[in-house]
Amino acid sequence: MKRRHPIGGVTCLLSATALMFAAAGAALGHHSFSAEFTAEATATMTGTVTQVWFRNPHVRYLFSVRREDGVEEEWDARGSPVVWLARKGWTKDSIKVGDTVTFYGYLGRDGRKMLSIMTVTLDDGTVLIDRVPEDAPSESDDY
Repeated sequence: MKRRHPIGGVTCLLSATALMFAAAGAALGHHSFSAEFTAEATATMTGTVTQVWFRNPHVRYLFSVRREDGVEEEWDARGSPVVWLARKGWTKDSIKVGDTVTFYGYLGRDGRKMLSIMTVTLDDGTVLIDRVPEDAPSESDDY
């Protein structure tokens, strides 16, 4: 009769548990538009890009905006997944740190300094489209 090594079973159990937690984290990372943004309020903001995340699950740009009183605020602009934006002509170099751009999009819920991108106008006048207002997300849409 062949005996099993007791550590083999423990290793398998630990691996399965780690995989389960990793999958749960990924599932929780995906959230609905309405959890973070409101489709009732839009804004146009011009600022300087301070950080770029051109990767999934969503493209993000941190940008600095100078208010009328001279105080600088850091905003978080979030776009669609990389694949969707690439189909519309966006690349990782379309918007770079230091660029002055104008974001237009849906404001963050509860006063959060966030923007769900509809369009970005570059300094040279080029307009990058993420989604058009007619494609506004509904309360049940995932972004």
